[in-house]
Amino acid sequence: MPDSPYTDPPSSPALPPANAADAVSEPFPAPAEPVVPVELVAPAPAARSQQSSVSSVIWETLQTLVLAGLLIVFFRTFVFQNFVVEGSSMFPTLMQGDRLIVSRLSYFVGEPARGDIIVFQYPYGPERDFVKRIIGLPGETIAIQNGQVFIDGKPLPPEDYVKNKSSDTIAPITLGEDEYFVMGDNRSGSSDSRSWGPLQSHFIIGKAWLIYFPFDHFRFLQHPDMESEP
Repeated sequence: MPDSPYTDPPSSPALPPANAADAVSEPFPAPAEPVVPVELVAPAPAARSQQSSVSSVIWETLQTLVLAGLLIVFFRTFVFQNFVVEGSSMFPTLMQGDRLIVSRLSYFVGEPARGDIIVFQYPYGPERDFVKRIIGLPGETIAIQNGQVFIDGKPLPPEDYVKNKSSDTIAPITLGEDEYFVMGDNRSGSSDSRSWGPLQSHFIIGKAWLIYFPFDHFRFLQHPDMESEP
């Protein structure tokens, strides 16, 4: 049979077997890193520790200041208070400018006694504070003749702390249940119960206890026994 002009094309040459080394493929994409919102990032432990330390110091400082303030208020209200002497009504026991520690506690646990040096609010102007000595006690009758003080008709012993005597004469005054008769040690230069009358107990602030300044005046104040002579 004659050859046909149309013949099948020659077979394609056989391809060499695939080599794994020649294979090209799209690599798998790397897994995406997780995104953490900035606002959720916690502070590093060192930063937390520093903030905690600062907060602790501030809190402890505030506690200390509050406690110190409460102690100052407590002591000034119930224990001690300081005053400055103005004037010469207690000369020579107290001098102008002497700084006093006054015990408020003394009369919470006891009663004012004759001879006590006290600080009190002036009855006719409570914004002013006076310092005087207690001479007469509640219920007693006080009289003065030529400067000599009499308690219920009996003279007081010599008052050694009085250097500037007076020659006052005052008719007898009987004190109420809560009244005291007070006088300055400088009898010729003191405004006291001789001029404005008895002192009610609720005006008394406390008992003068110590002169702490000036340093050359530093001393505990003496409160002598002043019981009247029999």
